[in-house]
Amino acid sequence: MHDSGKVAEMREESNNAIPFEKHPLYQEAMDQIMAGDKQDAVATLQRLTERYPNEQFLQDLLVRIQLQSTFGGGDYIPVDHSQGTPILRTLVLVLLAITTCLVVATGLVAVYNNWWVPTAEAQQQEEQINAYWDDFDWRYEQGDLSGALEILEKLAALTPDDPNVQEALRLIEQRKLCSDMYANAVSARERGDWPAAMDLLLQLPQECDNYAQAQALLAELKKVGSVETAWAEAQNLIAAEDWQGATTTLTWIRQQNPDFRRTQVEEYLFQAHMRIARQLLDGARGNAESVGQALSHLKEALTLRPSDQDLVDEYRLAVGYVAGSEAYDRGDWAIAADRWEPLFAMRPDYQDGVLRQKLYDSYPRAARELVSDAGGSVRLLTQAIDYFDQALVVDPGNVELQQERELAVEYLAGLEAYVKLDLDLAISHWGPIYAVRSDYQNGVLAENLRAACSQSAAPNEQYCTP
Repeated sequence: MHDSGKVAEMREESNNAIPFEKHPLYQEAMDQIMAGDKQDAVATLQRLTERYPNEQFLQDLLVRIQLQSTFGGGDYIPVDHSQGTPILRTLVLVLLAITTCLVVATGLVAVYNNWWVPTAEAQQQEEQINAYWDDFDWRYEQGDLSGALEILEKLAALTPDDPNVQEALRLIEQRKLCSDMYANAVSARERGDWPAAMDLLLQLPQECDNYAQAQALLAELKKVGSVETAWAEAQNLIAAEDWQGATTTLTWIRQQNPDFRRTQVEEYLFQAHMRIARQLLDGARGNAESVGQALSHLKEALTLRPSDQDLVDEYRLAVGYVAGSEAYDRGDWAIAADRWEPLFAMRPDYQDGVLRQKLYDSYPRAARELVSDAGGSVRLLTQAIDYFDQALVVDPGNVELQQERELAVEYLAGLEAYVKLDLDLAISHWGPIYAVRSDYQNGVLAENLRAACSQSAAPNEQYCTP
């Protein structure tokens, strides 16, 4: 807090507002005089006169004590021993002692009443004032302005003429004004009245502790002003059904201030993305590039409504179609068929039937690709047979497909028999395949047939040639 040093300085000045006769140094000097410590008393009085340079009484007292310390104190009274009888002298001495005691007692009572009691009260008051200033400092630092004000009222009651209390009151009022102005600006912003909030922040004095915080809020509100303008523009674009322009503007608003009219902005943005995606999908006619463009808008819409099941399905269809098309274009027929089959099950007429057409075209190609790559793999050959079956549903009279399917079926049947050690049965399945295509499965068929013949107790002479 930049004005905490000023408060501490005011507190030091406030200690000097105590009357000198109530100051602890005055009491210390009186004690030293009573004890006969003139030199110590002179040092103490010098410290006291430095604090109260305008008190003539203190200056005079210091001079007297200095003289007594230098030349010695007390008066010499001569006694005539030739006068009076011993009884009379004794009586006179007793009366003199009694008188002296009475004088001393009277003086002590006067000192106690006029110096000791006031000094003790002054010291107690000084301690109370210091405690109040400590409490004030802590409350002020913590921002407890109401509590700090209460402490100042107590200090004003103890030291009504202390200018430092008045200065502290001024600082409290200024800080309270700064705090109230900032709070009112925040309240205006929260209710949407950002021009009023900006006006309050512009009026905030630079000496306020929260000035930097107010400037940061002011910069934010200036940005809000441009966001408000963009919001009006977005509404005009939506009314004109300029969905691309609307998505650009609404996206910028969200980037600048995510909390600005969140519900409305997100609803409009969702509708704009869906309108663009639907236009692209309806006009694609199977064009994977157009579906891919629609896919980006479906993804944005999905971030706004992740639990919308219809939107999730539409997104899955677009993703699968694009992925399958990419595989189809590069000749990965099996991958294309694998990506498109689930989509066909969901929506057979997707993309105006183009999905069905491409899938049917992929089946025989995928089947032949798997047979070529299988290398005797049971999994790949099984999948190839399934694709052959799908292709034959579309083209049931295709003899070539039927023959290729039969080769794969016979090979797997022979492999199953071989695993069961039914070697003659395995040879009966593999021999005919080898007779028409000796390199089937990239030579794996020939190796398996040779192994079965060598292990058979009665190898088939037709297929097990040397």
